[in-house]
Amino acid sequence: MDAITALHTRKAAPRLIEPAPAKEQLELIYKAALRAPDHAMLRPWRYLVISGAARNKLGELFVAALEPETEEKKNKLLMAPLRAPMIIIAVSTITEHPKIPAIEQVASTAAAIQNMSLAIHALGYASIWRTGAVAFDDKVKLGLGLKTSDEIVGLLYLGTASVEDRPVPELDIDDYFEEWS
Repeated sequence: MDAITALHTRKAAPRLIEPAPAKEQLELIYKAALRAPDHAMLRPWRYLVISGAARNKLGELFVAALEPETEEKKNKLLMAPLRAPMIIIAVSTITEHPKIPAIEQVASTAAAIQNMSLAIHALGYASIWRTGAVAFDDKVKLGLGLKTSDEIVGLLYLGTASVEDRPVPELDIDDYFEEWS
């Protein structure tokens, strides 16, 4: 798949099943992440790859950190990491810099997530970028071996789409772009 086709056809896949990309394909996906725009080459990104039984452990961490009030919410947190065969947690570690504010470093990590999403799609797999309370919780960060100052920019769930593609409405370019003079 060429780059323009990947850009124009990528969409989120909320239901993912096995298989996830193989090791050789994952290396291509990881390399795509490392090509994200990165002002001053600060390399603010770090990635945690979760698969197999580690997904159960991640669900247990979510429950321990967020302390859900109901059994239903507890089960939802336990099951969340099992919605895909693999999850890549993208983290920004912010570096103090006189010219590069934190927002640019987070934006670099967000661009890396998008690069991975496009690579996943180009390789014939699917993904969905998720956040939610777990991404912003200090106990979750510490449980993952991160610092509370780290920013979890996204949890990229990946695998094979389990349902037919849902249609995504075509947007009118003129609604979003205008000439400025």
